[in-house]
This record gives sequence, C-alpha cells and structure tokens, in this order.
Amino acid sequence: MFIECQAADPRVHEAAIRIARRCRHVVQACLREEEWAEADREFYKVARQELEALKAGGPAR
Repeated sequence: MFIECQAADPRVHEAAIRIARRCRHVVQACLREEEWAEADREFYKVARQELEALKAGGPAR
C-alpha cells in the first residue's frame, strides 16, 4: 500500500524523480513556469506508486 509520507526505497525514489521530470518535459510547453514543480510532484506520485507496485508484484490500483 502506498503511503505518501513513507520513505521510498532510494532506487525507487531516484527512478520516480527521473520519470517525473521526463513526463513534465513532455507537457512543459503547456505549463506556466510556476506550475512545473506541481507537475513534478504529481508525476512523481504516480511514478512512485507504479514502481512500488511493480516491486511488490502487483498493480498499483
């Protein structure tokens, strides 16, 4: 189960950050600069949930 305030495995955390930044770069032209950090956070949450579910052997939902 994903709990946002729980520390992530360092490898999962780093991978989720990389995925989030790459996703934001795809839509960055549609965002105002002040929205970039929020987009990074939202993409990070989704990436981390999926990576942790994969690591646990099941789907995120």
